[in-house]
Amino acid sequence: MRAQLVRRFLVLAGFYILSSIAAQADLRVINGKFSPDKKQGFVAVPAKFSPGRKQYLHEETLAAFLKLAEAAKKSGFNITIISATRNFVTQKTIWEEKFTGKRLVGGKNLATAVKSDEARALTILNFSSMPGTSRHHWGTDLDVHEAKITAPALHNSSFKSGRGLEFYNWMAANAAKFGFCQPYNGDPASRHAGKFAHGYQEERWHWSYRPLASQYLKMYQQNSGALEPAGFAGDKAAARLYMDYVQNIDASCY
Repeated sequence: MRAQLVRRFLVLAGFYILSSIAAQADLRVINGKFSPDKKQGFVAVPAKFSPGRKQYLHEETLAAFLKLAEAAKKSGFNITIISATRNFVTQKTIWEEKFTGKRLVGGKNLATAVKSDEARALTILNFSSMPGTSRHHWGTDLDVHEAKITAPALHNSSFKSGRGLEFYNWMAANAAKFGFCQPYNGDPASRHAGKFAHGYQEERWHWSYRPLASQYLKMYQQNSGALEPAGFAGDKAAARLYMDYVQNIDASCY
């Protein structure tokens, strides 16, 4: 009897250790603390969809995207991916370039134009996530453009008229058939009846593979304390805001 109890204990202990390791691995994906080119389950985006650079997505996301892209092509649209998986290091570079004024935001050097760390962070957070909180860490989210749109990528105005509007309307009507949703849709103050004080502005170019992203979102909510972002310029001012930005997404992406 004692031997059986010991064996059972060892089996349960082993299961707990493996489960704990798996959970930690998932958390490293959620906060971007990994290299997508070396991470199991992440695969390279075919070059024709990512011209000029090598990018990665979770294999489930890519499989769904390829079906979406095929359907889009039949309707006359050629989708390109501007940005796929971005890990913590990449997101930190983007954030700190904006925070320190190396990269202009709205034509302004925030380091000189906005003295308060919190106000500067809030300005960046209109469109850029703080490191450790970006959905792009998950391999589920992608910023897209269309080959025949002559207007700049990653601008809402580019999708409000002409070819850009035609493409956006096609995505809005068809993306859900392949599992994709638009997380940042409309006015952030109006999402969830104003439940969240903060949120990202609309991004007509940003689409998320909901079947996988919704699981990561739940895990983020369940481990929010452990995932509090840190390790970047302005983190003390920005960190208290992070859960609003993580959760204030369109209801279709929950």
